[in-house]
This record gives sequence, structure tokens and C-alpha cells, in this order.
Amino acid sequence: MNDVNNRIFREFTMFLGDTGKKSPELSVSLAYEITIKSTICTALMTLDSEGRLKGRYWNHLRVQGNILEFLYQLWLRSGHSLVDDFSTIMKNLVEYDFTITESMMKERMKSA
Repeated sequence: MNDVNNRIFREFTMFLGDTGKKSPELSVSLAYEITIKSTICTALMTLDSEGRLKGRYWNHLRVQGNILEFLYQLWLRSGHSLVDDFSTIMKNLVEYDFTITESMMKERMKSA
């Protein structure tokens, strides 16, 4: 894990710690922010481990005061949504599971 990811992980840990100190009602309202920030951490670790982000972009992140908050704000302003990607993934998972289940049922019918 590179230094940017180490910082993001520490920032996320501090963010979660601060969130845990707030009232349960407020913590629930932060669920979206927690989810997106967690996803950002994981995405950056994946980009690092797969070498998919060039050094100059890591350097761009290094100069940010709070990398995680910087990336979260970029996400909020981008207008992107995880719904499209997530719905495609869910569709693929359901179709795959159906195929496996259907195959198993056919095998059981043959052996019965």
C-alpha cells in the first residue's frame, strides 16, 4: 500500500471514530458518506495494487490536505452514481445464480 493509501486509511479511521462519537441519529444520516468514503478507500487501494493510476496523479493526491475529504467532494460534485454500475453487477449476479440453480435442478431431475 502506498503512502496515499496509508493516509486515506488513517483519515477514514479518524472519520469513523468521529462519526461514532455523534448521536445515533446523526450517525445514521451519515451512512451515505461512510459508504462512499469506504468505497473510495477500497478503490484507491485497487488502483494502487493494479498500477492503474500514474505517478503524477498520486502526486496530485499527495498535496491535498485531507485526501479522503478531497476525493469525497470530487465525487459529490461529479454527478456520478453507483446505481448504474451496481445495478449491472446485481443483474449479472442474479443471472449467474439463476443459471447455476437451474443447472443443479436439471441434474436433480435427471437423477430422480
